[in-house]
Formats: sequence, structure tokens, C-alpha cells
Amino acid sequence: MENIEKNLRGGKFKRLLEKAMADVKNNTNLNRLELEIIYLLSHYDDITTLTDICRYTQMNKGHMSTTLDNLVKQGYVICRRDDKDRRYVKYELTDASEQICQEMENLWSALTDKVVEGIDEKSLAVFNSVSEQISHNIDKLLENEWELLH
Repeated sequence: MENIEKNLRGGKFKRLLEKAMADVKNNTNLNRLELEIIYLLSHYDDITTLTDICRYTQMNKGHMSTTLDNLVKQGYVICRRDDKDRRYVKYELTDASEQICQEMENLWSALTDKVVEGIDEKSLAVFNSVSEQISHNIDKLLENEWELLH
């Protein structure tokens, strides 16, 4: 159980990500979170709103809103009102972010390959299955089942 707890904390991976992104950060003057948001918006079709981004990054809405505003000001992201529900704002990448998206895609792919190096496909499938179940269990606990533990 100790290993699961260590991996869930994610500190080591964030430090690795910070090191891996050093060149892109220096070339763009963007921070790790801004680069991660650009990657998320380019890589995942279902991540488009502030809530989606916060859910994925586990960051609070205030901090994320400020970060997204910075990306809008720099011309990498635009925000559009949802056609079906004007209360929702969807974030989209601009053409100015295209080079960064490519760099981040390459970086993320290379980093992922290195992180899973030496692990066979069967073990990765088991890891993915277990990770999904843990995530599902956490979601259930967050949806008011926490009281069951007390």
C-alpha cells in the first residue's frame, strides 16, 4: 500500500515533468502549468472548460482562471461561449500555439516512453486497469461516500 500512496502523490513525476519541460519553458517564457494546459487542450477533445481543466490538473479554479487569462493575453488560447449554454466558456487553442503543441506532444510522448521503459504490455494493461479502479473509487468517495468511512 505504501507504493500506491507514494505514486498517488505525484511529486516525483511533477519534478520530472519540470525538468523535461525546461527547454520549452525557456523558449516560450511559459511556466509548467501553462504548457500543461496547452498540451491538455491540444491532446484531449473532452477537456475544453475551466472545470474540465481543474478536474484534470487538480488545481483550484481561481489559480486556473488566472493562468488561462494569461494564455489568452499571450494569444495562445481564446475563449468562446458555448452555443447551447451561454454560461459556459470553452477554451480553444489559437494558431500561435501550434509549434508549442507539437513540442509538447513530442516531449510528452518521449517522457511517457521513458517512464514505462522495461514494462511489458500485459503489466501496463494491469496498471491501467488498477489505476482506473482507484480513480473510480476516489470519485465515489468524493461524491459523499466519505461519510461511510466514519
